[in-house]
This record gives sequence, structure tokens and C-alpha cells, in this order.
Amino acid sequence: MKTIDLITEKTKNIVLNILPNINREDLTESSNLFSLGLDSVNAMTLVLKLQSNFGIRFAVNDINAENFQSIEMIVQLINAKQG
Repeated sequence: MKTIDLITEKTKNIVLNILPNINREDLTESSNLFSLGLDSVNAMTLVLKLQSNFGIRFAVNDINAENFQSIEMIVQLINAKQG
């Protein structure tokens, strides 16, 4: 499995853990996480869990709605941080 696929799968699992009312089938890589129920409180939980699981640190300017809007955007950010 490619690195991007592994990051994607791990990220999906973390998001599904934070948003328990979402089915795996309903969560695509381009789904808008905010329209699925992500809010500012669980977004910070998501940031912390991603940092912990991937061994990375997001800069303050990385933490914005655009970067965390979808699995696809999160994966790009994580991949760049692991670069």
C-alpha cells in the first residue's frame, strides 16, 4: 500500500472516531467534514489526534478551515509535513 493510501486510511479512521454518526461509506476523500458535523471543538480534537498519530506538529497557520475541510486536504497537509 502506498504512503498516501496509508495516510488516507488512518485519517479516515480518526475522523470516524471523532464523528461517530458518520458511516464509513458516507465519508469520501472529498466530503466536506464541516457539513458532516465537524465543529471547532472536535476540529481541535482532530488536530491533536492527527499530530499524535502521525508524529507531526502543525504550525499555527496550518490550522485553518481550508486545510481541514476534507480527508483529501488533510492528507495533503500530513504528507507535506512528513515530507
